[in-house]
Amino acid sequence: MRASRTNLTCTFLLILIAGNSTTIAQSPVSHVHGNAELNVVLMGQQLQVEFISPAINLLGFERPPITDVESATMNNTIKRLQHGGWLIDGVPSACQVSTEDFEAPFYEERESNKHDHEHESGKHEAEANSNFRVKYLYDCDAALKQQLRILAFDHYSGIETLTVQWIANQMQGYTQLSKNNPVLYLE
Repeated sequence: MRASRTNLTCTFLLILIAGNSTTIAQSPVSHVHGNAELNVVLMGQQLQVEFISPAINLLGFERPPITDVESATMNNTIKRLQHGGWLIDGVPSACQVSTEDFEAPFYEERESNKHDHEHESGKHEAEANSNFRVKYLYDCDAALKQQLRILAFDHYSGIETLTVQWIANQMQGYTQLSKNNPVLYLE
């Protein structure tokens, strides 16, 4: 089991390295509102998934929460993302899901709105590209399906497209999913 997890981690790192060089080559900025990214590695009975999204796709804003509703939205989003059950439909109940890594935007508390406007340009630029990033490991007792329905569109209306890079069964692929096409085929 340990060797299998090490192999999965190595494979996942390879997809990230390959993906980052491709993304950089395509565009100097990978932070695109409306688009989220998914990196998927399926090896036997283990599935590792990394989900990356601009904060605006999930929260509706990319700044510190101002209202109680925005604070609740931020807290609920963090809670949902910390548990991998929200992302993929049909994962067998025999799978153990763990969150391997989690990053959320960090916003400093602001003193007042007047103070915010005085320093808005500098702070806004620093916060303009706030991302959520989470990596899940699904460790299952049986082989997973080769077709995974991604639920991100059902939970976050700000996600219009999902750019996916995947490795499965010694194959690799790149695709783009949408609300009308949410199924990832790992074949």
